Amino acid sequence: MTGRKSRVATMALAVTLTLALGGVSNLHAQPAPSFTHTLSSGLFSLPANGVSVDWAVSNSSAVNRTVRVTVYRHGTGVPRAVVAPGALTITLAPTETTHNANGVGTVFQRGFYYEVVVETNSLRVLPIVHVWEDTGNTVIPGTLIPSGSWVRLR
Repeated sequence: MTGRKSRVATMALAVTLTLALGGVSNLHAQPAPSFTHTLSSGLFSLPANGVSVDWAVSNSSAVNRTVRVTVYRHGTGVPRAVVAPGALTITLAPTETTHNANGVGTVFQRGFYYEVVVETNSLRVLPIVHVWEDTGNTVIPGTLIPSGSWVRLR
């Protein structure tokens, strides 16, 4: 009887997970999008009065563009690590812009370097990153890394 209860519990868990994931189709791995260009902000650190780090990407082309944005934390002598919310894959309509801002002390910690990496199939996707002194988009002068300063890694 114990073996049967165990199998029933396992099946119930499988059904619960399948429903939570949105059905069986989500259980199959989707191919990851491939990108021809990888852009890096380069390393930057947080100023003493930094409250939030904000990155943005703008699609300056006439067609939809899919991009993947990943923020990394770099420490001395340790491998870089992805910070929350993780790699974001976003499709931008023509002339559309999106951004993501996260707080210092929660996602970003003082004492580390950070890097924003944008993967795209078009160099008409323009990224920026800067640091805010509050949560209301007050940019700290000198923290902007404009589109023209990003390093093309690939």
